[in-house]
Amino acid sequence: MRIVKLTLFYMAIIVLAMALSLAGVRMSVALGFFALIVMAMIYRHIHILYRTNNMQLVDKFVRARQKQPFFAHIYAIAYGSRADQIAILAHVASKNKQPTIKYNYLFNKALLEENLGAAKEAAQHIDKEPIKSYTACYIAALEGRTSDMHSDKLTQPWMQPAIEAAYAHQLKDKGEFERFAGYSIDAARGVQKYALIHTFEQMTTDITKS
Repeated sequence: MRIVKLTLFYMAIIVLAMALSLAGVRMSVALGFFALIVMAMIYRHIHILYRTNNMQLVDKFVRARQKQPFFAHIYAIAYGSRADQIAILAHVASKNKQPTIKYNYLFNKALLEENLGAAKEAAQHIDKEPIKSYTACYIAALEGRTSDMHSDKLTQPWMQPAIEAAYAHQLKDKGEFERFAGYSIDAARGVQKYALIHTFEQMTTDITKS
C-alpha cells in the first residue's frame, strides 16, 4: 500500500512538472521544483529519524511503518508485549544478513529473555563500534562489574547514562534508575529517543513489581 501511495505521489509530481512546462515554464525550472519537493521529503524523513524531539511525530511515523522490520521492532517496544518483542527480534534477526545488526537484535532478544549467556554469545559477534562497546558495557552492568561499565567508545551521548540506568535497574534502585534514564532520554533524539522512552517505561514497571 505504501509503495502504491509513493508511486502515485511521484507520478503526480511528474505530471505537475510537465504541466508547468506546457504552461511555458522552462523544463529545468519545473524539474528543479520537483527536486526541491523530493529533498524536502528526504529532509523530513531524516529529521524524524535522527533529530526531532517531537515524540508524537515519531509515534505517527512509526505506526505508519509498523510492517517494516526495523519499525516493527520499535512499534512492539511501544505497543507490544514482551513476547511480541521477542518474536519480532527473532524474526528480524533471522532475515538480516549484516552480522552487527543481526547479533544486536539477538542481543536485545536475550536481554528480554533474561538470558545473560545468550546475550554474551551474541555480543561476541558484534564487531562494529559503538555497538560493540555498548553491549560489552551493558553486560558489565548486569554483572555488577562497575569498572568495566565505561568506555570512551560510547560515542552516542545517550549510551553511557543508559548503561548506568541498566546497572541501577539491576540493583532495583528506582531513584538512580529514573535519574540516569532521564539523562539518557534527554541526550537522545528521533526514533532512538522514542525507543528509550518506552524501554525505560517497561524497566520502571519491572522495578515497581519486584
